[in-house]
Order: sequence, then C-alpha cells, then structure tokens
Amino acid sequence: MAVETDFLALYRQLGLSPGCKLADFKQAYRRHVSILHPDRNDAAAPEDHERFGRLVLQYNAAMDFHRRHGRLPGAPVGARSAAVDAPSPAEPVAPSPLPPRRERVTHTPRPMLLVVVALVVIALIAWGVGPIGSTSGSDTSKPAPEPAAADSEPTVQAPQLSVGMTREDVKAIEGEPTSVQGDRWEYGPSWVRFERDVLVDWYSSPFRSLKAASTRPRGERD
Repeated sequence: MAVETDFLALYRQLGLSPGCKLADFKQAYRRHVSILHPDRNDAAAPEDHERFGRLVLQYNAAMDFHRRHGRLPGAPVGARSAAVDAPSPAEPVAPSPLPPRRERVTHTPRPMLLVVVALVVIALIAWGVGPIGSTSGSDTSKPAPEPAAADSEPTVQAPQLSVGMTREDVKAIEGEPTSVQGDRWEYGPSWVRFERDVLVDWYSSPFRSLKAASTRPRGERD
C-alpha cells in the first residue's frame, strides 16, 4: 500500500492520472524537475529539497515498474506498450525423424584387385622404399613445439569527465543531455557547464551521478 500511495502522490504532483501515456509522464516530470531543481532556486527551503528528492525517487521507481511490467503503475493490466510486449512463445517444433539406418554391405574384393596390390607391394620392397606406412628417415623423437601463450589483454579504464574536455567528449561519455540551457547541459539533477566550448565545471547529484571522479571539479566547492 505504501508503494501505491507514493505513485498516487506522484501522479497528483505531476497533474496526471494513472493510465496516461509514457511520453506525457516523462514530459511532466522534466517540467517539474526544471522548476524544483535546487540550483535554479537559491531561496529554496529544506522541504523543497526534500520534495525534489522524493520526486526523483518516485519517478525512478515508476520507470523501473514500466521496464519490468511494460506499463506505468496504476495503468490497466492489458495496456502494455507495443515496444515491450513479450513475443508469443514459439510453438514447439517436432523433431524430424531420423533417416532409416542403412545396412552395411561387405563386398568381396575381386581377384584382379588383389593381384595389383600384391605387385605394388613387391615393387616397393624391390626398390628399397620399405613397407607402406613406414616412418623411416623421419625424426619423431623431438616433441612438437608448444604454442606460445597469448598475452593477457590490458584492462581498459572507463573514461571520466575532466576539465578541458570538448562538448563532443562529454557527449561521448554521458550521452545526450535531458535539457540544454546555453552553456549548461543538464542530466536530470546533475549538470555540466562549458566556457568557449570547453568543460569548466560540473555537479554530480547522488540521484543521477555523472561519470566523474568527484562531485565537483578540484578547486570548486562540493
């Protein structure tokens, strides 16, 4: 009941009702985030920060529910998104019957074939080649060389944000921003800031952390 009550409060805060479209749900969430974001309201009270954090947590829980069930919380059970509908189970395919086993037929060699084989063996012995299949002259005492062990691949460290990166570098690491405000890119409650197309500052929120070694760059206040 606590989870259902939280989802109902989320719908009321966003001005929506259960069963709304996913696009409308995301748009309403982004609009409220842009209003309640602590960095945009310097005079925000502590309860406003708590309200913003609760909104982010409830939204993440609703999206996790959508990924697992194919619908938003409170929507009718049959209203599954077409993109996440599970394919109908394939009908079992009956195994194909095995071909009938053929009986092995043994043929008696012809006398002429035996005579030809005997003549070939006699000729080889007369020429000093030795019996067929002999390995004389070849050195089998040396063991075959062991294949060289493959070099272990070095561990590749995931790239992280650093001051001085270009916009393309940041986009390659973090992806497309949720919104762009001039030289400032926002990723939910987190953001990055550029000066002359060079990264100079960022803020990594615990609700949506950036791929950075620290919450703020060195020299900036956390």
